[in-house]
Amino acid sequence: MSDNNFTIRPIELFKVLSDPTRLKIFQILFNKESRCVGELVEILDQPQPTISRHLNHLKKLGILSCVRDGTWMWYEVADDLPEWCQEILDITYKQISSKDIDMSKPAEI
Repeated sequence: MSDNNFTIRPIELFKVLSDPTRLKIFQILFNKESRCVGELVEILDQPQPTISRHLNHLKKLGILSCVRDGTWMWYEVADDLPEWCQEILDITYKQISSKDIDMSKPAEI
């Protein structure tokens, strides 16, 4: 469960998902499988500080929740998202595939 006590605003949701790395992290975690930073570093082939920074953006917004298990942090899509947000994320997940996300360049806003 997420530890956030605030409401996600649509503009923040779209802004945070506009980054290709964060969108790919969302895609990996969407099926409710928990992953640790090390697994995401390996999957995305990016440095640990970069992945941690992106996870923090998603967590601060409330899209992700995390659980500490010893020295490991396990991340997953939050289960208490507002209904409108969950619907947008469901549609987004169904419409994207890994080939659609160009990890080589940052999102343009």
